[in-house]
Amino acid sequence: MQDIFTISTKVQAALEKLFQQHRLVFWYDEKAEMTGLFDSLHLPGIEKLTIENNEFTLKHKILIEHPTQQYLLYQAKEKPADNENWLLDLLLSNYEFHTEASSLYLQDLDLPQEFKSLIQAHEGFFANEKRIQDLKNLLEPEDSESKIRLKMLSILCVSDPEWEKILYALFTEIFKNRQDKFKAIEKFGLGTFFWETIERKYHYKSAHPTVKDYLLKLIQDNFERSILHGKPLLNKEAFLFVNRWKENTKASPLYSAWSHQLENDLGIESLIQTVPADHLFDSDTYAVIDKKIIIDIRNQIERNTLSNHILQEQIEKRRVKFFFNEFANIYEALSYASVLLDEIRKANLNIESPKDGFDKYEKQGYKIDLLYRKYIYFSEQAEHQNILKDLTIQIEKAYSNSYLLKLGDNWQRVLDGMSHWKIDEVVSQKQFFTHWVAPYLKKENRVFVIISDALRYESAAELKELILKEDRYTATLHSILGSLPSYTQLGMASLLPHKSLTYEEQSDIVFADGISTQGTANRNKVLQKASQGCIAISAEDFLKMKSNTEGREFIKPYHVIYIYSNHIDKTGDDKTSEGKVFEATETEFDYLLRILRHINNMNGYNMIITSDHGYLYQHNRLDESDFTDFSPAGNVYKSSRRFILGKDLTPNNSVQKWSGSALGLGDETEVQVPKSINRIRIQGAGSRFVHGGSSLQEIVVPVLEINKARKSDIEQVEIDIISGSSNITSNTFAVSFYQKQPVADKIQQRQLKAAFYTGSGQLISDVKTLLFNSSENDAMGREKRQNFLFTSEAAKHNGQDVFLKLEELIEGTSQFKTYKSITYRMLIAFASEFDDF
Repeated sequence: MQDIFTISTKVQAALEKLFQQHRLVFWYDEKAEMTGLFDSLHLPGIEKLTIENNEFTLKHKILIEHPTQQYLLYQAKEKPADNENWLLDLLLSNYEFHTEASSLYLQDLDLPQEFKSLIQAHEGFFANEKRIQDLKNLLEPEDSESKIRLKMLSILCVSDPEWEKILYALFTEIFKNRQDKFKAIEKFGLGTFFWETIERKYHYKSAHPTVKDYLLKLIQDNFERSILHGKPLLNKEAFLFVNRWKENTKASPLYSAWSHQLENDLGIESLIQTVPADHLFDSDTYAVIDKKIIIDIRNQIERNTLSNHILQEQIEKRRVKFFFNEFANIYEALSYASVLLDEIRKANLNIESPKDGFDKYEKQGYKIDLLYRKYIYFSEQAEHQNILKDLTIQIEKAYSNSYLLKLGDNWQRVLDGMSHWKIDEVVSQKQFFTHWVAPYLKKENRVFVIISDALRYESAAELKELILKEDRYTATLHSILGSLPSYTQLGMASLLPHKSLTYEEQSDIVFADGISTQGTANRNKVLQKASQGCIAISAEDFLKMKSNTEGREFIKPYHVIYIYSNHIDKTGDDKTSEGKVFEATETEFDYLLRILRHINNMNGYNMIITSDHGYLYQHNRLDESDFTDFSPAGNVYKSSRRFILGKDLTPNNSVQKWSGSALGLGDETEVQVPKSINRIRIQGAGSRFVHGGSSLQEIVVPVLEINKARKSDIEQVEIDIISGSSNITSNTFAVSFYQKQPVADKIQQRQLKAAFYTGSGQLISDVKTLLFNSSENDAMGREKRQNFLFTSEAAKHNGQDVFLKLEELIEGTSQFKTYKSITYRMLIAFASEFDDF
């Protein structure tokens, strides 16, 4: 019960508000309980009158004597029947005030008396001022009783007044093992309305309904409907609700949490044990579905029972599924594994000459090394590494025995016939400065030369693709013949301006025209000897400079800036970290892109990325057969896994010996290189990451020319909707989408959300996430067909126009913008078409 002060306050406020709209207000107090309250009321400008068998006097006063005065007319008994009420005409044309609690609540909410029964049914809800105010803020003039109850539920659940958001709130609560919100729903008499609505909307029926039981059936129904030969538990509205739940950015983590819990509670892994994987490709209700599909794809790869093309299609289909990101690395590993094994099977490793071998590797062969690197990287990052254990063994054997060793042996056969380290029509690394840098110096144009230690040709090929995805960058990849032996000191010296490279001490330090090239400071001396317009700097120091002030001042005097970066070689050359060299490559990519952007901020437009040497890498532990029994003998300056440096070196059939002059050096230092891909036994050194030898992986050195344009040159693929029929005649409707261009260097993929909406923006179908990333040149291969399922609400728009909208995410936000829209006509013959299926 409300206290007298609260009632007095409510009556005073209600009457003040009523007199803003009405001249006369009648108050019939059936039990004569409010006489004292009436007497105590003070309403400025309002005259209080009591009805006591004085109707004619009052009527004369109201209509004749004071026709504009406002009056509160109080009668301390029930309202007379209409045929006995002499003031009926005035009552009907003005307002009757009620003081029972439900009436006061109605007046607080500005609701008419027709909603009195609703108020009385849930009177406890309205005993709280905040709830009343919250509801008042939500009410709209056209609200029905069910709409008002929905809004009452939303207040109790602290959510927006939408069924799905109310359900999210309840599902969140029970996940935390609490039921405060639902207990409030039952306490205030809204439980029956809640369950009746759930039954009507989703066909959920239970003798003892609970929120958790309903949730369980919702998610299980979604599973059954998304697999072949499934057995639905609810109606299609339930299926569409769960699909929208998964698409909802804010609510999707809740779905994920419940899905994982129910997956365990219901033993889903056992349930799908006998379900063929190809029956599950459209389902993403539970994460365990991805696990089963992953195992099936892995088995298909291991057994070579499905073509690479089909396997890639299967993986692509999963990319837009709900749990893909939980398994993204393992899916990527499987994708690269399939392509890698396919490429190894197709590879032509025959080599006719040094030029033939160099060209084949530059054009095609490097891809196998790239694919191997990507597989190893993603398999090491994979969420469930044990799943890939046997596949990794298979990959290692195929890569090492069917590719690396065969290619190395075939390449060695043509190297055995070489008398000098040069290949016709291939630029030597020692010519780098003259061929690539000097032209900029001559024209007094500025160029930035970024030297990434141990950046392999295959890695530069991937880097090129990453750069081309950056706006306004162009990139062209070339190759040069790396110096032999292919190690850091000689490679770095070869990239500097010089006439002669020599070893002037019994060590591996290389001198350029008599100046040591060891370290950035010495390399700077070599550069400045060639021209005062040259400078050398480490990448770390370069990036520390503020680009718009300090950086621009630093580069002003120079036309050639050499920048040295070292993540790959530093990681690989350390025995304790060599297994992370592919991870270091990914780090180096990010680092090099940072350097490019930093250069751009300094108004730099011409850049070259190159390397001192490549490397050989096998992730698994090497076999004894990978090592040569050769032991160096003679005056040895330097010995490593892949080369010996010295003089008077003793010949051996396991190594190829080169004189200094044959290698283009300025002295007679000799070099011995193990044949093919063999390693020399060196105590304590790492053996998986090696360089210094003459394998194609070590000596095909990249030169990546990069320019920054002044105009944007990045675009995304364009998508057309192939409408077919413009009439929708069934509750499932197929639409074809056409990707107009293949994905290429400057043409990027596009991800869209597609769904049908009414003219007022109401969603009436499921929402599909579509990824358009095809690089197929064949137009038919870039067509995508998608089925849409309509909600029961769509039936209300029969005979009207509806709209298929494609929307894309606004970068950096969770908001979407319309990409494209097309109009259809809803012409389903009978509403029964929208019944369950």
